[in-house]
Amino acid sequence: MLKYVFAMDKLRSLDESLARINRDINALLDGVDKAVYDHEKTSFNFMGKAVRSRFTLLFGDALGLERGTAERISAAAELIHTASLLHDDCIDRAALRRGLPTLNESLGINTAILVGDMVVSFAFDYAVKITPDTPGSLVRAVRRMTEGALLEENLRYKNTSAAEAERILQLKTGELFRWCALTACHMAKKPELYEVCGTIGRETGVIFQITDDVLDFEGEAGQTGKDALKDITEGRTTLPLILALNDPRFAVEIKAELTSLKTDLSGNLAPALRIADLVKKNGFCAGARAIAAEKMRSLEKEIARLPERAAAGTFKNYIYALSSRTK
Repeated sequence: MLKYVFAMDKLRSLDESLARINRDINALLDGVDKAVYDHEKTSFNFMGKAVRSRFTLLFGDALGLERGTAERISAAAELIHTASLLHDDCIDRAALRRGLPTLNESLGINTAILVGDMVVSFAFDYAVKITPDTPGSLVRAVRRMTEGALLEENLRYKNTSAAEAERILQLKTGELFRWCALTACHMAKKPELYEVCGTIGRETGVIFQITDDVLDFEGEAGQTGKDALKDITEGRTTLPLILALNDPRFAVEIKAELTSLKTDLSGNLAPALRIADLVKKNGFCAGARAIAAEKMRSLEKEIARLPERAAAGTFKNYIYALSSRTK
């Protein structure tokens, strides 16, 4: 009974922290001159599912970090992540994000890019609230995130190895989780856990992104909150597709469909639908999920080294939930 009460208290505490982070982000947006940008006139969700915040708050608990500090790290990470999504949506000409129209769809690409730039500035300004040196580490994390995005862009419609895909995942997604984990480690004054925390952050990002890439094949736009089949139509060879391309039974057919997508500018989704169907029916989504699950099992050893045992268990359960989600 006491364990149940403790768990419920932690859940309420998490919800309260997320509400404070959301209020802080909205306060930054409210402070913008309405003639410049009025966020209340658009339906864009600046918090989304708050995955990076949940990760940081629960991870901070496992380190024994004061919750207010974890909230500040979370807010800075959410701002950087949101800015990256705003820019990604412009690059992809995406119509949906988090189940709502993208800013580039509702306000135009120019405005969306500029709002993304402004949100980045909010993040660096907010990071000063953690320590005066924190913005510098965040700048370096953003640089590595950008390197990952550029690598991905350079490999569109090209044969991509599993090692190349892993590097993209570590940089583009894993780096921000890693920054959250390392900043929490620093603020908790646990230098002996620096490497452990870096690994947990990076690998959580990779696990999360593998699952997200699987959902691009498995999900509908209404379930995933974004345009369905976007990775396929944009020529991004994510892990499920790489596994399929490495199977000689399907490689020739898939390459032909990818060539069709690249050369046909009419917006015909039929080749993407055929690729997705082939990948799903022949077990390649399941194969990618199995790789994520194996990474999760390896990560358990690192999580077990975190000092606050009960909180580390809650954190581990959250990462498991991320890796097994279906939407």
